[in-house]
Amino acid sequence: MTIGDTELASTELDRRVHAVLHCNVNTARLAESAEFLTRLGLVERMRSVTDDSDGRPLGLGEHTSSTTLFHYDGRGPRSAPAIELVGWRDPPVAARESAGDQSWLGFEAIGLRATKPAALLADATDRAQVVVRGRSMTAWVTSDPAGERVELVEVDPGGLVDEPAGAKFSHVRLVSSDLARTASWWALIGFEPIPGGPAGTLSLVAAEDPTFSIEYRLDAQGLRPPWRANTAGLYRIALAVEDVARAHSALVALGADLPDPVFIPMVDTPTGGFTVLFLTDPDGAVVELVARPRSQVRRPAQPR
Repeated sequence: MTIGDTELASTELDRRVHAVLHCNVNTARLAESAEFLTRLGLVERMRSVTDDSDGRPLGLGEHTSSTTLFHYDGRGPRSAPAIELVGWRDPPVAARESAGDQSWLGFEAIGLRATKPAALLADATDRAQVVVRGRSMTAWVTSDPAGERVELVEVDPGGLVDEPAGAKFSHVRLVSSDLARTASWWALIGFEPIPGGPAGTLSLVAAEDPTFSIEYRLDAQGLRPPWRANTAGLYRIALAVEDVARAHSALVALGADLPDPVFIPMVDTPTGGFTVLFLTDPDGAVVELVARPRSQVRRPAQPR
């Protein structure tokens, strides 16, 4: 099969991520977290309420309950990733421990872009220099009601295609203890580094999904986090592959030691649930491969 100008072997295509689907944020303040995203222009497009779901694939108990809300920006569900808010009831959302003077490895911030960030985050007085897609830029910084860091970077609307109003979900930031090792791990599932970034940073993008980037900063002394699936804040990222079983086989053939894929029921959603494969990056960040055919997404050929 050919994608773009590249002829891909079937095993490489099987393990190749073709779209970023969503990032999971656990929150004990579900209504407030949802309202925060709505103010930024990300609206709820799907909801799932589970009263007795098997949480063992997530490392939780056999009986769990939660409410999950999927918020999309103005590009819509097929064309862009979502922020998945999860309000755990049983077990309840657990507070995130402080790392003190050190950094936790893994997920650090949600990133959005807008043409006028100051208008959307009027209460965000903090500014920080961040790297997105290999470029250093200023971000307006705040925290969501779950306590998660949120970065809003400014973009020039002239360089974008069909840019809707409001903020767009553009990136997620993580901390790595070894950028070369991190880049090699992501390459196995089809992510490529964007060259030219400042030292101590790594920007990654999937060749088939230019809408979203994964941003790392280096902290060789960072601490591996003890977070669980119900810990408050940003916990995992979900990525689409054509077929999870084939992705699993292709990765195992490369020597990866992986659990078996599992089915996660969501009985009140159009799909009824998803077959997924849980991975962790070299520093423990949870990455979820989800079975989603390419025909079910509409990612553009150019960044939007």
